[in-house]
Amino acid sequence: MKITGKAVILFFILYTGICNAQKYRGEFAKTEFSISENRLNFFVNMFETKKQLLNFMEINKGDVIAEVGAGNGWNLGVLSMIYDSLTLYAQDINPKDLSESAWKKTITYYEKHRATKQTNKFNRVIGTTSSTNLPDGIFDKILLVDAYHDFDKKDAIIDDMAKKLKPGGKIYILDGFSFPGDTQICPDNGKHILTTLPVEVKRFEKHGFYLTKMRSPDFRSHYGQGLIFERDKNRSDEFYSKKEAVDPLVKSSARIWKNHVASDSVAMKDLADSLLPKIKEITDTYKEYEVWIKDIGLMHLRKAEYKAAINIFKAGTRLFPDSYQAWYWLGVAYQENKQNKEALPNFKRSLSLKPDNIFVKKRITQAESGK
Repeated sequence: MKITGKAVILFFILYTGICNAQKYRGEFAKTEFSISENRLNFFVNMFETKKQLLNFMEINKGDVIAEVGAGNGWNLGVLSMIYDSLTLYAQDINPKDLSESAWKKTITYYEKHRATKQTNKFNRVIGTTSSTNLPDGIFDKILLVDAYHDFDKKDAIIDDMAKKLKPGGKIYILDGFSFPGDTQICPDNGKHILTTLPVEVKRFEKHGFYLTKMRSPDFRSHYGQGLIFERDKNRSDEFYSKKEAVDPLVKSSARIWKNHVASDSVAMKDLADSLLPKIKEITDTYKEYEVWIKDIGLMHLRKAEYKAAINIFKAGTRLFPDSYQAWYWLGVAYQENKQNKEALPNFKRSLSLKPDNIFVKKRITQAESGK
């Protein structure tokens, strides 16, 4: 049910459609989380920093949380490293992946990387394809991280999860989706096609759950998405009202996926100028819009489309001037294009915003030596 380790890498490659998609992946993991990018599991593909993860997840002290399709429990391990006083349930249908020994090993590994004594509680549950076997009515949040696409009986599992949640409980999906006319294939369990987001939103609505939060825009460029579903239709209506207000602008920014658009420096400046007055509304709607923009820039950078990448990252610094990541990636794009002189001030700006960034320090040394 889960992809872990090397399989995560293959999955992310398919998301981006770029054969060298691992380049630049998880560069801030060591600084932000004090662990390798692989140990962040699927989170590394969704969030650039700890702050971004915390802002999207909205987990509170004392929450009771389950991950359905948890595999060996690495995702809950990450949460246990950065949150306190949670009750965590790892659930999977495969007793080998989520064996008692594997679960204990996961708990022990992430506990070593906590800054304080462990305060979370841990549980393990083996379910079936149609029943989670979790306790009824106790969960604040149920997570499906890189697992929902694998479920053969999605409707049955949604109905089952509904029984497990508290009245105000939420379902989180962090997963990959196709787009109309652009189908993505999952490499595990028979290489099945990932469904589109509208199909799954309608499915959840049929079961009384409504979309209230999205990680990023639903426009082709990045196939990983973060979604939160609740039973509160009014909150969903409020979300869609905000979404409809910003989507015309956001859709215009999706055009930077095309090289000829992003390579036009005048058009890119005009685009950034049009987005800037509404950037707060956009980021209130799409919590990781900055990461989404960055991912499109990296797509061009991996293809050696340097002019496009530089223009996108310039727009990023204009839209997010207080982001150390934005200045860092602009410096990287210049440096990869052998423009060390132009790269240096951007790296130094990034370092001033995040003095403990070990990667920007290395980049500065390289740029100053002309490498």
